[in-house]
Amino acid sequence: MVNKLDFDTNNTSYVLTSADIQRLQAARNQDGTSIFMNEDKNVQLLEEALNNAQSDDGVILNAWDSFKGKVGIGTSSEKCDEIIEKYKNGEVTFEEAMNEIDNYDNKQDSSLNLFSNIVTGIAAIGAVAAVTALTGGAALPILAAVGIGAGAGAVTKTAFKFTDRATNDVEGDALDAKQMAQDALSGAVTGGIAAATTGTGQGVFNAQREAGLSRHILNGAARSAKTGMKTGAIACGANYAIDCAFEEDKKFNTGEFARVVLEGSAVGAAVGAIMGGVNGGLRHEGILCASDSNVAANSASSASYKIVNDRIRNIAA
Repeated sequence: MVNKLDFDTNNTSYVLTSADIQRLQAARNQDGTSIFMNEDKNVQLLEEALNNAQSDDGVILNAWDSFKGKVGIGTSSEKCDEIIEKYKNGEVTFEEAMNEIDNYDNKQDSSLNLFSNIVTGIAAIGAVAAVTALTGGAALPILAAVGIGAGAGAVTKTAFKFTDRATNDVEGDALDAKQMAQDALSGAVTGGIAAATTGTGQGVFNAQREAGLSRHILNGAARSAKTGMKTGAIACGANYAIDCAFEEDKKFNTGEFARVVLEGSAVGAAVGAIMGGVNGGLRHEGILCASDSNVAANSASSASYKIVNDRIRNIAA
């Protein structure tokens, strides 16, 4: 979400993005003075940009922002307030302050997607497990598992993000049909990926139960890196295509799509290896019973798209 500010000049309304504001603010007359605004107006625009960013946040993102502010991690509204004060004191430029606010806005948006993807993956796994229990514990055909997971994922992600939009300060944002359709498709992808990997790797684990701890960690990391590589690529590629289909300012580009898939694959493999290694070690100690690959799939597909999408947003900004 890029901040947009409304203002009136001679009874004519204009909408400027933060990038427009920065270009105009940097423009100078021959005597070196700004052609656009004075310092008081700059402060007003920074405060309005922060207010606009915060108005998009509902109960979930407000809680996350509060947590970041108290713990002192990431970019929070508290840090944005601090950067505005620094601008007033001449410690940072207008561009630096506006970039911090834009970064906060984008990070909040991507965090909501990350949280919703994690919850969606868990819900999909739970749905498949519930159906499996009802059928007497027999393994479901892969297509049936994917269908159940996709359905659960679509409902869960739509409901999760609806909850945040319904509690923000943007009028009419809750029942945005286009956004709900986008969330449903994205949730179906995440849920389908999670369901497809439910239980994979279990036979390998059982066969090597007597192996040592280090062997379990390495095997878990190796298996899950492969799974994460696949799920990261699928999640990033599918979600990129969905975003391009629903977002007016985002056009599909074959080169960018290929880069997104490759980056998603790399990030997914790394996340999968870490999660698989940790899970493999814990399972050796009898702490976890979920499959390494399943944990890796959900973690990799969620984390990879957040990381790759953050990179795309930073380039666009």
